[in-house]
Amino acid sequence: MPDYAKLFALAAGNRLAESGSRKTTRNGTSYEVRWLDEYDPNDRLVGRFRTWTNQLLKPPYRKQVGWERFSLSGEMLDREVRYSRRKTEDYLH
Repeated sequence: MPDYAKLFALAAGNRLAESGSRKTTRNGTSYEVRWLDEYDPNDRLVGRFRTWTNQLLKPPYRKQVGWERFSLSGEMLDREVRYSRRKTEDYLH
């Protein structure tokens, strides 16, 4: 599992616990989602995160990864999405 605490820049002493996950395959794409809860040093829930990876199972095997940070009331506070990209565009015609 990736170092989510570092990726999310958690406050010192806070920790993450996985609260749910799902992996499915549909139309030639693999979808994986994880929910993580953030707890402070006193074990109080202070936030939630959703991470995902979408991987095409056929050429060109594109990949999308991302995460979202939510407040306890469900408001999205932050979001990051990354897309795979080839080093060159020589494959285009």
